[in-house]
Amino acid sequence: MALHREAIVDAAFELLADGGLDAITARALAARLGVRAGALYYHLPDMAALRDEMATRVVRRVLQRVGEAAGSDWATLLRTAAAGTRDTLLGYRDGAMLVAGTRLLDDEALRSLEVPLAALVAAGFAPLDAQRALATVNAYVVGFVIEEQERRDPVRGAAYTAEHRRARLDPDAQPLSHALSDEVVALPEGAFTWGVEAIVAGIGARRGG
Repeated sequence: MALHREAIVDAAFELLADGGLDAITARALAARLGVRAGALYYHLPDMAALRDEMATRVVRRVLQRVGEAAGSDWATLLRTAAAGTRDTLLGYRDGAMLVAGTRLLDDEALRSLEVPLAALVAAGFAPLDAQRALATVNAYVVGFVIEEQERRDPVRGAAYTAEHRRARLDPDAQPLSHALSDEVVALPEGAFTWGVEAIVAGIGARRGG
């Protein structure tokens, strides 16, 4: 089978599932595809370009979910964007790290960003505030999921437990930090929702301002 860009991206996702983001190297990709490493660069100029391609696939799924909520009220739209982004990123090993700082390459997906922006402007937000609202929600979710996935990692997460944290704290000198160790380490569902609601409330205060 002839080597092509989609096959390279497919193989990269297989490596991601097997070993995380650090497992995606030119050598590992070439071995997975049965080609020389140099052959990859006829289709992708560097590993950053590959990461952009991978992230674009993930973000397409996020934008589809956000677009489906565009007919809702503005707060529901932002909550749906947050939940949809998180669910999608959690569907990939190191999903949040994968998309952080990447470029969206799909023109159709890029144009689809107009839908939630227009919905927020129609709800009374200034265009710049609408853009910043979506960017703020996205930044919060990506950061939160990075922390979640680090804690869930079978190797990295095993070294960071509430018991280890409490053992490093004096319950008399640092009673609050000691008592909240489970919350800090576990990042429970309620913590994510609390953050989303705090952001939505703050954004709402700027509506029409």
